[in-house]
Amino acid sequence: MAKSVENQASENSNDFFKGATTPKMENFVFMEKAVQILNIGFETEKNIVLYGPGGHGKSELSMAFFDQKGVDPYVITMGTGMTTDRLFGGLDIPTFNQTGKIEYLVENSFMNHEYVIFEEMFDAPDFILEQLKDILSSGVFRNGTQTFPIKTKFIVCCTNRTRDEFSKNMSLKALMERFPLELNVVWDNYTDIAYNRLLEQIFGEGTVDPVIPFILQEYAKNSIVISPRVAITAYTVFEQCGPEALSFIAEFAKKPSLVADALKKFEAQAKLRGLGGLLQDHYQILDLNPLGTKEDLESFNETFVEYSDMVKELKTLKVSDDFAETHSRLLKEHEGRVKAMGKKSNDCTNNDRF
Repeated sequence: MAKSVENQASENSNDFFKGATTPKMENFVFMEKAVQILNIGFETEKNIVLYGPGGHGKSELSMAFFDQKGVDPYVITMGTGMTTDRLFGGLDIPTFNQTGKIEYLVENSFMNHEYVIFEEMFDAPDFILEQLKDILSSGVFRNGTQTFPIKTKFIVCCTNRTRDEFSKNMSLKALMERFPLELNVVWDNYTDIAYNRLLEQIFGEGTVDPVIPFILQEYAKNSIVISPRVAITAYTVFEQCGPEALSFIAEFAKKPSLVADALKKFEAQAKLRGLGGLLQDHYQILDLNPLGTKEDLESFNETFVEYSDMVKELKTLKVSDDFAETHSRLLKEHEGRVKAMGKKSNDCTNNDRF
């Protein structure tokens, strides 16, 4: 069976931001502060919260960090479906059947591990979080006659929610005191330069088609920030299936017209840059021509015709507001040079020495 575009994209993204393999620390970009807070939490044994929009690699970076430390952390996804028995390692069925007591297999829980990652802890039901608060506050699990001193030293909570959203419940505010360190994991900006750095880190330096970073930047300018994870998928989809396939990616589908608009803007920008370079090259050839012989004049006039035609093409080029100033400056500069070189050609043509 043929693989879907998204599945194929995931397989070709170098396993970055995937749980199949642990990424290396050097695979991440713009994560210096996140690495810093992880180091602080690890050294001081103070729990941390990494929050922010999805797709920025909070969980993957945490796994890579622990891997670098030689630690195999206990990872559990909390979420709305979290239950007491799952949090505590599972119900001890034999004990319940034999005695009717409810006890838990705490050796299988986070409490039996020194280093823990809680995924989406803030989404867990309040009663679960109340229990978690009591355990972390006392350092001991108590369930009737069953007690267990927890081994947990350091917890990383990865979530899309903010502390303020979560701690409106005053009783849960005490839980947040057990997570004194926090960081909003986002990029400082979402420009084509930033996206290009990410993609080159994954796909190789000098291999990235600049059109995708440009399209991603255009979405950010329109208040639709494409996450690093989706950016990687988008690049693979674009490379294998062309720009039309981008509209099938959910984030791009929020404003599909932006893809076509961005492609036109990128083409105009590329044309502008290309013309700018060619115009400068032609001008230098004209300027350096000694015009000492008839052959020099013929060569000059041939180059001048090409130069004039390119200036006319530059004048008709439609560019976006982003490049309007550059376009206007180039046009003014080279229109002036065309007049000067035209006069130079006429003066030499009318010179009796030729």
